[in-house]
Amino acid sequence: MVSTAKNGSAADRFFTHAPGTVIHYRIRGTGPEQVVFVHGFAAALTTWDDIAPLFPPERFTLYLLDLKGFGFSSKPRRGSYGPEEQAAVLLSFMEATGIGGATLVGHSLGGGIALLALLMAMDEGRERLVSRLVLIDAAAYPQRLPRFMRWLKIPLLGRLGMAVVPLRYLVVASLRAVFHDERAITPERIGRYENCFGRRGMPRVLIGTVRAIDRDGYRAFTDRFGELRLPTLIIWGKEDRVVRRECGIRLREVLPESRLAVIEGCGHNPHEERPRETFAAIMEFLGGNGGGENGRGL
Repeated sequence: MVSTAKNGSAADRFFTHAPGTVIHYRIRGTGPEQVVFVHGFAAALTTWDDIAPLFPPERFTLYLLDLKGFGFSSKPRRGSYGPEEQAAVLLSFMEATGIGGATLVGHSLGGGIALLALLMAMDEGRERLVSRLVLIDAAAYPQRLPRFMRWLKIPLLGRLGMAVVPLRYLVVASLRAVFHDERAITPERIGRYENCFGRRGMPRVLIGTVRAIDRDGYRAFTDRFGELRLPTLIIWGKEDRVVRRECGIRLREVLPESRLAVIEGCGHNPHEERPRETFAAIMEFLGGNGGGENGRGL
């Protein structure tokens, strides 16, 4: 079921995935080309605030959603926050909102979720939902978890740490880990992430998400990436220290119809750190003039 926010805001909408699980999303633009954005770990739909306004509203309709547990979406005490559950939420959302033939954009863990959702859609005869794929520094393969995520996996320590360590310290430390140019860590951006980290129930969601990431489970679907035969753009920040560029090169080699664009002088979040260059790469891929570009194809 889809509904508009009771506060009267036309921008905020809600989709009921299951009893106790309501997904928050926003729509920008009214154009014929549909683009669905999937954020990464410890983020929310506001991660797209820098790049979303660059898409011409007369050409595109953008769907920006908060994954289960993140942003303004429900944070149920029971149930999974793993990639499989989030992929099921994504497909259910697209079905309920009448999306078809869309471009699916996934960042970091959201990229892994997007890939898993495409495999699930293929198995279930729902390939019509997505026609093109954009992966931004996607967490697509098993790897050593970043320090913050390893910390969250330790019983009791993760919950205690989030209760004791000042919120602003957590946010700034996390942003320093993902941005190459620290000038991008502005007060506005810190406030954006404080709003995400500081919500009630967030420690439970973050811990539950990390503990649900199963390396062996990942391998079960990474072996199938070669089955995905749709046009794919892979974007990578050259200085990414969270998910190394070798992962992007590996994806380009495995995905049959893919290309790789590397954004110079950029870390793990190109859509925030270098939004115009990232937008230009996406527009070139979609067949349009996105303006100047500082990235380079490989």
